Amino acid sequence: MSVTSTDLITARNVRKRFGAREVLGDIDLSVPAGSITVILGTNGAGKTTLLRILGLLEPADEGAVAYDGIVPGVSTITYGASTRSPAQDQRYLPLRRQMLLAFQHPAVFSGSVLSNVTYGLQLRGMSRAEAEERSMSALRDAGIVERARQHASSLSGGEAARLSVARALALQPRLLFLDEPSASLDPYGTKLLEDLLLHMRDDLGMTAVIVTQDIFEARRVADQVAFLHEGRIIEQAPRDAFFNEPRDDRTRRFVAGELLV
Repeated sequence: MSVTSTDLITARNVRKRFGAREVLGDIDLSVPAGSITVILGTNGAGKTTLLRILGLLEPADEGAVAYDGIVPGVSTITYGASTRSPAQDQRYLPLRRQMLLAFQHPAVFSGSVLSNVTYGLQLRGMSRAEAEERSMSALRDAGIVERARQHASSLSGGEAARLSVARALALQPRLLFLDEPSASLDPYGTKLLEDLLLHMRDDLGMTAVIVTQDIFEARRVADQVAFLHEGRIIEQAPRDAFFNEPRDDRTRRFVAGELLV
């Protein structure tokens, strides 16, 4: 499998089953470096499962995923019956440290909001003073700096989503995976999140993969869009081509708001 120099992730023929049910079938997907790739799809399309596989939390049953030039010595994971889960394989720890995954209901650790951000930085060897300085800056950008000393369990759903973004700003991973990032946000929070995503792409060189069913969010932030339907990538194209000139009739109907049955 070859990967072009512009693709940070390339997935080929990825399959995943849960019991007798095939959730993902023959997935081919390319994620260009320094881009925001949005995976659109309805509930049950397999979006979160695909995100977990790309983020090394879940093994695929078949296929291969290549990560180009992120860390030395780790390039392609080929899945099969004997493949260990990457989440449990220490060989992939350096690669996992270059990723951050934020799900629709983000994990919040016990302790202060600030400590939720500094924790990852200190694990990577940063001093407490430097970690707190960077974390406070990230919380300020995410619009929740006033919550820094409060217990993280006191955050609302929208504030917890902003905390996930603050972690990404502080850690500055090469790869950011987001699952329905604006689902619990009000319009102000959504605008703030989207502005931060563009900042992370343009100014920090991060690559983001976002799964959502929000067509309007995809129009605002995506560089390219992939449409996942019934466990298969129906179409993948640059944003303007995807929305203005869809090649597949199912894509056209989804973009038009029609019900796919």
